[in-house]
Amino acid sequence: MRILRYIFLSSLLLLLPFVASAQREAGNEKVPMDFSFKGVSFSVDLFGFANSLLGDYTSSELAVKGNLGNRFYPAAEVGLGWCDALDEATRIKYKTSAPYYRVGVDYNFTTSADNPSPKYYIFGLARFAWTGCEYDVVTPPITDPVWGGSSSLDLKGVEGRAAWAEIGVGVRVQIARNFHMGWSVRYKARINQTKGDHSEMWYIPGYGINKSTCFGGTYNLIYEIPFR
Repeated sequence: MRILRYIFLSSLLLLLPFVASAQREAGNEKVPMDFSFKGVSFSVDLFGFANSLLGDYTSSELAVKGNLGNRFYPAAEVGLGWCDALDEATRIKYKTSAPYYRVGVDYNFTTSADNPSPKYYIFGLARFAWTGCEYDVVTPPITDPVWGGSSSLDLKGVEGRAAWAEIGVGVRVQIARNFHMGWSVRYKARINQTKGDHSEMWYIPGYGINKSTCFGGTYNLIYEIPFR
């Protein structure tokens, strides 16, 4: 939980200067923060589909975002992560496929009183994410260093759950009327996970290889429905 508190405190400190500057115009007059609903957008992550052709594990997702004053974008993301990998060194096979979910918000750093609806912008993001999955683990015979003898594991349908937090930055660019492209880079920190009696998740859908922290990214095609 210390990592989680550090992440969100750092995010808050990062956003405060931009929130403050957004409330001032050139004449130092206060400008009310606009929370009016401007529209909704739908996006698909293309990076995951491309990566599935190159690696043993990947994920891809769909997202929906609201637009509050062209500055705050509440977001919900749902995706599918899958893995079918064989470790060449240990000969351990791991397989899983499961959905994952994220909720959070984007903050547009580029919107200003002079440019309230930019066609491209830089944004920061924060997410809370979770997944539940079943995975299979198959190992070659392993020799017991104390009692001797050897045995192998063939575990099917082991249940696992995990939750994590993400912060990151991204860019979004309009390419045609109502169509945009965007990418993001994300730092992920695992909050908790469940472990089986004889194994734990090697790959977490939506997160990546099961480490305390990791990086990820998205590359999205976006369709926006503006509200007037």
